[in-house]
Amino acid sequence: MKKTLSLIFIAMIALSLVSCGSVETKPITFAFLADTHIGTAIGADDLRNSVMDINEQEGIDFVILAGDATEYDLAGELDTVKAIMGKLEVPYHIIPGNHELKWSASGGEKFRKLFGDDKFNVEYGGYRFIGVNQGPLMRMGEGFIAREDLNYVKGSLRKMRHKKQPVFFVTHYPIDHTVTNSYDFLEIIKHYNVQAILHGHGHSNRHNDYSDVPGIMGRSNLSRGGPGGYNIVHIKADTMTWTERRPVEKESLEPWLVLPLKKFEYTNSHKGLKPEMAINAKYPEIEVAWSYDSEYSITAAVAQTGDKVIFGNRSGKVIALSSETGKEIWTYQTGGPIFTEPAIHEKYVYVTSTDSALYCLNVDTGEKIWRYKTKAAIVAHPAVHDNKVYFGGSDHMFRALNAKTGKLVWDFMMMRKYVETKPLIAEGKVVFGAWDTYLYALDVENGNMKWMWTGERSGLLYSPAVVHPVYAHGKVFIVAPDRVMSAIDIKTGKTVWRSDTFKVRENIGISEDGSTVYAKTMWDIVCAVSTEGDKPETRWSSEVNYGFEIDPSIPVAKDGILYFTTQFGFVYALDAATGEILWGHRIGGNLLNTPVVGGNSLIVSGMDGKVTKLVTGT
Repeated sequence: MKKTLSLIFIAMIALSLVSCGSVETKPITFAFLADTHIGTAIGADDLRNSVMDINEQEGIDFVILAGDATEYDLAGELDTVKAIMGKLEVPYHIIPGNHELKWSASGGEKFRKLFGDDKFNVEYGGYRFIGVNQGPLMRMGEGFIAREDLNYVKGSLRKMRHKKQPVFFVTHYPIDHTVTNSYDFLEIIKHYNVQAILHGHGHSNRHNDYSDVPGIMGRSNLSRGGPGGYNIVHIKADTMTWTERRPVEKESLEPWLVLPLKKFEYTNSHKGLKPEMAINAKYPEIEVAWSYDSEYSITAAVAQTGDKVIFGNRSGKVIALSSETGKEIWTYQTGGPIFTEPAIHEKYVYVTSTDSALYCLNVDTGEKIWRYKTKAAIVAHPAVHDNKVYFGGSDHMFRALNAKTGKLVWDFMMMRKYVETKPLIAEGKVVFGAWDTYLYALDVENGNMKWMWTGERSGLLYSPAVVHPVYAHGKVFIVAPDRVMSAIDIKTGKTVWRSDTFKVRENIGISEDGSTVYAKTMWDIVCAVSTEGDKPETRWSSEVNYGFEIDPSIPVAKDGILYFTTQFGFVYALDAATGEILWGHRIGGNLLNTPVVGGNSLIVSGMDGKVTKLVTGT
């Protein structure tokens, strides 16, 4: 009799545990929030309502917040999220979205410091949950999973004790064509027992299919246009059930998704997301001379001097390579990620870091000459002119330092938000934009303000803060997020003209003789506009068919050829006088930074952490 009872007890235990694959699991319940957008008028109150409601629910094991917790990372928005989420009576796990990482005064570092990391790997009830973000990190573009985060996912999966453990991935973006390296991510996870990808970004409840991997989008927590809400998710008996919960109304709707869970079998259905490289066969004269893999995201152009290529990456390292061979010459480690391009002057290289410092290094050895410490992260590019190095900071200050000694020459502190751009120095002025909607012109000698300019559309997200201004014929030329090209009198700060003929955004380059500015439009077309006169005059426009384009990399004109890159890994060369396409080449599928051109070669860095030298054969 005792033996029979023992067998019955064992059977009951076995029935209470669900096997998804061959790993024992048990029922769990969690709350899924997304797109809380703290910083909007209703975001904080809506999140407070959801947190209070979650605390009142029975049986919730943990909470996930799948990105866009804030509208931006400019001031105290992330602190507010931390304070509200801290009221939860159960654990929570959070990743950033595109809003925290694109509009970030800290380069995403404040998020990591506040919440411990910007990714997570946890287990509940035998199920594993791995969360990673898709940026885009400090640059406008489609979603992209950082190289270091792909490595994190790969390492987390390899370390699992049970290779058949059921795994859920938490992302912000859907894992489809809107994430430019979705193929790489799917190729990693589909070799494991992936159950679903859980994400936000679309602000609505939706069941999707991501190359045979179930995708589940959760609604925004906001009450904009209707009741606020989140989802309560139950996993029990190989079934996942999603139910929308409305906290103010104290109401749970009928389940909108009941998803059977089963052991995942690998398929190659994601191969259609792999970058198509056919253009390289069309222009075989374009060859890769070398490629260097830094293994961390690179979000800005390299700098080149003599026989060296110098750049920084998200590991905080400054790296110098041989421009001839691509071999590493020296490295220098700063205290935080680097999101900016170096400036080189004589035997010095200047680099800004999110550790709040500007560094002056010996260009030949990488030895530190001096370091200037500010009060906040620096995500703005430095510029050197007439023995001064100019740069803005996230402490709402703009500074000029003695380029040789690092001593402060002057500072300016009238900006209300942080600086991200590279300043223009022309006609005795230093010109730059900030994320407070203004373009500033200061006296290069003493930092006194000469004028400030703003566009016609109000709102922080229309600020001329990313574009690198250019100058010719008494005018400063910029392209802001309002999709308008503007010409501004450098003496007075008055608008000379504004043109929306071409839908341009945050990128503008200039010809070597200063007669023409160039810009990529948001769809397929590159335009050339005269810098002369008091009205916009189109010199040419060329349909290149590169697709949708919001990458802020700058077109570069050299020796009669216009070079530019795209967010999908393409490099193009056009005749600078006519717009005729000369050649194209695809390096990969990720966002590329501004090319550096010299002779018959160009050097391009990318978000995937690689630096590539192309030889044109011309």
